[in-house]
Amino acid sequence: MSARDTVYPCRHPLTLAVLLALASQSPSVFADSAAATAQAQTIDIPAGPLARQLNLLASQAGLLIGGDASLTANKQSQPVHAANVQQALTQMLAGSGVEAIRTGEREFQLVRKADGSALTLDSTTINGQGLGEVTEGTHAYATGRSATATKMPLSLRETPQSVTVVTRQRMDDQNMQNLDDVMRNATGVTIIKNGGERSLYQARGQTVENLQIDGVPTNIGNPYSMDTISKPNTDIYDRVEVVRGATGLMEGAGNPSASINLVRKRPTAEPQALIETSVGSWDDYKTMLDLSAPLNEAGTLRGRSVITYNNANSYLDTAQKENQLFYGIIEADLDESTLVTFGFTYQKERNSGYDWSGLPSKESGAFYPMSRSTSLTGDWNHLDKRNTTLFADIQHTFANGWKGVVAVNQMWAKSDFLGNYTFPGGGTDLFTLNPRHFRFDDTQTSIDGYFTGPFQLLGRQHELIVGGNWNKDDFDYHGGRDATYRYIVDMNNLAAFDPPTPTALNVNQWQYNRTQEQKGIYVASRFSLTDSTTFILGSRLSWYSHDSLDDTNGVRESSDYKHFSKSGELTPYAGLVQDLNENWSAYASYTEIFKPQSAQDVNGTTLAPMTGSNYEIGLKGEFLDKRLQTAIALFQADQSGRAEQVSCAQTWACYRASDKVRNKGIELELTGEVLPNWNVSAGYTYTQSKYIGGEQKGEDFNGASPRHLFKVATDYRLPGRLNPLRVGGSFYAQSKMTQSEVGEDYKIQQDAYHLTNLHAIYELSRNLELQYNLDNVFDKKYYQTLGNPNYWNFYGEPRNFNVAVRAKF
Repeated sequence: MSARDTVYPCRHPLTLAVLLALASQSPSVFADSAAATAQAQTIDIPAGPLARQLNLLASQAGLLIGGDASLTANKQSQPVHAANVQQALTQMLAGSGVEAIRTGEREFQLVRKADGSALTLDSTTINGQGLGEVTEGTHAYATGRSATATKMPLSLRETPQSVTVVTRQRMDDQNMQNLDDVMRNATGVTIIKNGGERSLYQARGQTVENLQIDGVPTNIGNPYSMDTISKPNTDIYDRVEVVRGATGLMEGAGNPSASINLVRKRPTAEPQALIETSVGSWDDYKTMLDLSAPLNEAGTLRGRSVITYNNANSYLDTAQKENQLFYGIIEADLDESTLVTFGFTYQKERNSGYDWSGLPSKESGAFYPMSRSTSLTGDWNHLDKRNTTLFADIQHTFANGWKGVVAVNQMWAKSDFLGNYTFPGGGTDLFTLNPRHFRFDDTQTSIDGYFTGPFQLLGRQHELIVGGNWNKDDFDYHGGRDATYRYIVDMNNLAAFDPPTPTALNVNQWQYNRTQEQKGIYVASRFSLTDSTTFILGSRLSWYSHDSLDDTNGVRESSDYKHFSKSGELTPYAGLVQDLNENWSAYASYTEIFKPQSAQDVNGTTLAPMTGSNYEIGLKGEFLDKRLQTAIALFQADQSGRAEQVSCAQTWACYRASDKVRNKGIELELTGEVLPNWNVSAGYTYTQSKYIGGEQKGEDFNGASPRHLFKVATDYRLPGRLNPLRVGGSFYAQSKMTQSEVGEDYKIQQDAYHLTNLHAIYELSRNLELQYNLDNVFDKKYYQTLGNPNYWNFYGEPRNFNVAVRAKF
């Protein structure tokens, strides 16, 4: 298919719940690039519910179709076999009493026929909306809408917070295979590793502790969460949305950092298949099959499944991995207004030779001269996981344009973890190896439900959302060590490294349980103050409880149990958006979040929850039919009451509430199609994190995150005879990172560095393409994460490649 013929599905603006932007492109609709100029376009769409089939036509042909929802209610469309869009609309609407009037180059208005003339009704059209929410099949780096911040589907320009959306096309182009890859390329986000598979994501100087899946919150704030929960595989997601700043309105407890929302792929109205196989550095082999189709003749039942298998070695000496994934989802239209979805995900992974510890440094913080392949890990180390997730939702659209949604997510995650860490061994450059064996069991249940829709006030139409959610995380783990194990690592003689397998590990030596429950109700309204001014005002009321058991000696005592809770925590949200002209808007917002903590002071009293807030002002722009989006933001994210350990004579560790930490900075972002056939995504972030009070006033709060962060990705389709070829790449640059600790005489530092990645994609035919990715082109040697002199210093990956063949039908 020629890039100039590329179409972008539009979201049909009739207020019906079933009007989803469809990601697929029917093979019969478009000719390939070789024949596109030689033959006319043919549109084939079967008969079906009129609203859904109009949305399918809009998706295939890149149209905007507006009109009142009552025009299509309870009506069936006629089958379509047409040579152009106008003919297709005429055929589809035949006998319905409705016709389509052209109002723009690719815009149509539905009107009712009356006595041979047309009567135009009040329209719900979103003028100029060129892209919808679904990104699959759009070939775009931008998206039309995001609902992560408020659950109201708003364009990024209408959302008064910083939002980044990593689309399906960008994930494919840059070979993003898991959430780490996505976060490494998302504006304003850094990755901190506390283990080879234990990744923490930071934004605006704070750790992200909540993960949403289709808008339903999941807790990843437990220190061992990522040892148990499988790292999300991008094969099953349409896009990843990141809202930076405090996000307490939808999530409740957490840090004023960001919210990450993974949006699953959905079944398509037309059959489609994707088969992909790839090979990469270190014997990295992967195969993926993605099938989607209607399951009955009427198309009211649709299904999709994704199967992935990946087996690979690593640049680390001992590490190997095997990953299996199965995803299945079914959608059913109970009627034209009600959609029900059921699905499940099963993921199994094995990580042998697992590197939990990373590398130590010298006492001063200077690095040892080591190869990047060095792993102070025995081949007996492992981290094996099994994750099962069931999910379901029901959506119903009422005649007055209101919509009700209830979504449920249930996850069972189990893992078996045998790892070791290094610790000073009583001599210069000597470290002991310390094995630990853990078994983790995490069960999470999440429910989210809401109603949203328009209402009239003072002669203007506004939007309201009212809802609530509940999440319970029951995390249980057992662990132990081999008290007889003694192995010394000599950093000056790593060639002799060959640790024996521990033989006396007792996995039931320590028993822990963390049960966290939070629930809340939220309400928000988007007021249309004038034709160019909107104001979002909302709030959340939260209830939070945390129960813990720490049994470290096999004898359970009352002191092993702890409970703390917080009731009726109010979290406000406010945002103002002012359209300056056709392309630019200015905005300002204030958001809050809170985070309970279990630390106790010298009197044994649990510290009050930390409180976080985010102030933000900025400009957002849309250009080139809204396919190019820009944003400039100034932000200040504060957090007060963080637990800070102090010396005391008690039997427990004593803490006090620290003074306020302030993270402030600027973000610049540009995403979308800058010219025909040229996609770009670029983001720059400057963040300054400091204590602004107390004994540490003026000191850096988080030196392990860079102050300057620049990320850019691009993809360009070549003209003329080279049209089947797309080329591009990405560039990553960050300033220095420094890790030190108060009272300790060391300083670990990674100087500023940059990385360059390249890709090329060649369309061998209409259905087949070949892709080549080369990452870290100049083989930069750097530390991706800084820990301390004992462990958790991790090298970044050396230069590596990946070759993939992708077949689409």
